[in-house]
Amino acid sequence: MKLFDAHGDIWYDVMMHSEKGERDIFRKYQLPKFQKGNVSGGAFVMWVDPPYDEDPKKRILQIEQAVRQELEDAKDILNIVRKYKDFQKGTEEGKINVVMGLEGLSYIGEDVDRINYYYDEFSVRTMMLTWNEENALASGWPGDQERGLTEAGKAAVRRMNDLGIVLDVSHLNDKGFWDIISLSDGHPVIASHSNARALASHGRNLSDEMIKALAETGGVLGMNRVGAFISEDCKKHSAEGLADHVEHIVDLVGIDHVGCGFDFEDYVDPGALLKNGVPKVFEAATQGLYSEADAGNFLEVLKKRGYTQEELEKIAYKNFYRVYRQVLK
Repeated sequence: MKLFDAHGDIWYDVMMHSEKGERDIFRKYQLPKFQKGNVSGGAFVMWVDPPYDEDPKKRILQIEQAVRQELEDAKDILNIVRKYKDFQKGTEEGKINVVMGLEGLSYIGEDVDRINYYYDEFSVRTMMLTWNEENALASGWPGDQERGLTEAGKAAVRRMNDLGIVLDVSHLNDKGFWDIISLSDGHPVIASHSNARALASHGRNLSDEMIKALAETGGVLGMNRVGAFISEDCKKHSAEGLADHVEHIVDLVGIDHVGCGFDFEDYVDPGALLKNGVPKVFEAATQGLYSEADAGNFLEVLKKRGYTQEELEKIAYKNFYRVYRQVLK
């Protein structure tokens, strides 16, 4: 069964190897894992990582250069999704379907027109207003809980709706979440890599009320394999523990609103993880879910719990595909 991973920091990996003078990076470091895990596509995000977030405008230009080169080097194996029909095109050509994304927009300031630039120049089709930082548009989950979307942030959301860009609320604080829900204007809203707060109280997860509101838009939560977002109990940092979140969400809002957004970090600098709120012991990886190569393990756990083939396909890719079909223009 094919699988779509709604959140991956693949361009981070490309950037790190690019700085060492390497090229054709996805083919060497990521493609074998995607193939082993039967992962047919995903959202690859540009993310300004610490400590480069101190000068995000400088860093994003470096990332853009690396991404442009990689897209040229890997054009025979990566298929960029601009319209929904591109998913089928990529599948027929045997390529990895890539939805281009931005994880945080600190580098655009209040210049909402830059959203059009990323839509046109990089075919970006999903965006988050913020990573963990407070910026000119919104506040991340660790920031001021009373600060929601700014006027520029609201304008950014309206621009995304007009262009046909999927709104992603992962990393936003709660007030920002509710602002986006109110501005969604009939568009599905996703939390590409967030779990249920009822099972793990981390601020990156969504409360039951938030999950219900997101589902009412037609949106989807992508299950995140980071241990801190699964449970406060390290013994539950496993594919089984993550499956508990699926069951909670399905019981709450139904099977149509859960998918995969693993946020694999097997290639990410542990120092960055610490700043991202991930537990200090990076080596204590989530059992059974260390990289894209292990993605199928998650579906096997769900299958053993009695999920039908159709339900598994919805979780694996169909639910997120539905959102893209509705939003992409």
